[in-house]
Amino acid sequence: MPSPSVSIGERRIQLWRRAIFLFDKSEKMEGPFHEAGYNDYWCEGRSQEKLTPDIFGFSDDFFCVCDISMSPQKGDNMGKYKKCTPSEYTKALFPSEKERNPTGSPFLITDEMGIQLTPGYNVVQVFQPGEATIDQINDSILEEKLTQWQGFFFPPPSYSLLAVPESTLDELKFPLAGILKWAAVQSEWVSINEVAEKLLGNLYSSFSKKGIANLRKNIETTIKDLSKGHLKEYLTYNNENKTFRLEVDVSNAQSKKAFSNRINSWLQITPIEIFDIDNETEEDEDTDSDINDD
Repeated sequence: MPSPSVSIGERRIQLWRRAIFLFDKSEKMEGPFHEAGYNDYWCEGRSQEKLTPDIFGFSDDFFCVCDISMSPQKGDNMGKYKKCTPSEYTKALFPSEKERNPTGSPFLITDEMGIQLTPGYNVVQVFQPGEATIDQINDSILEEKLTQWQGFFFPPPSYSLLAVPESTLDELKFPLAGILKWAAVQSEWVSINEVAEKLLGNLYSSFSKKGIANLRKNIETTIKDLSKGHLKEYLTYNNENKTFRLEVDVSNAQSKKAFSNRINSWLQITPIEIFDIDNETEEDEDTDSDINDD
């Protein structure tokens, strides 16, 4: 796993970047799934069974189910994805000439080392540099690529990714602090969705509507709290339009410093609502009733 000095939020984003790169390539290296033809992926989409795996990956003939986790105990929960299939909505996003077959056992993508493999899932360890441990894979090409894969020897792209829908309120604070400073300079109304776009970076269009809605909800919660508390003299929130504005005299050095100090002070406060490393349960996956599909 990464250095203990890395925060949980930073660790989560590093893990997600590496997980996404399994399905991508750069000038220096190529992810094993991409090399096997899995060039399309969909993040946090709803399955036909109303589950929400972190990634569905697609080749011409197969689909794979992946869950991303920092928990050494996550393997105990992987069984629920054994017969997980893409919803009709997800299939329509990535059409194929014939029905795709499941790749085999679901994949646990992790930065934890030394996880003991138990029957029912494959493990892809993506840190320093990484390795794959195979339980069952029906796609012989993917099995070959993962068997040969020796991990990442160069840093994966950042994708401008600063947060993911499962990021906790506490993890959102540092990337939001930078966006708030940016918004203060703009001196214009900024929408909650615009903030979500900046946090998800180049991967915004790769996340489901439900995933983005969950992230927007946490952003909105934080902005509302700031407008009533720590930044109330600077921040105005419009609940009807889901927009906010910061009023800071950025031409004045003392004013800029005072605002920066308020932001830094806020960063030291721990939000009331903090979840476990893996904020994912069956109940959570089905609570957003206003998002009917992906």
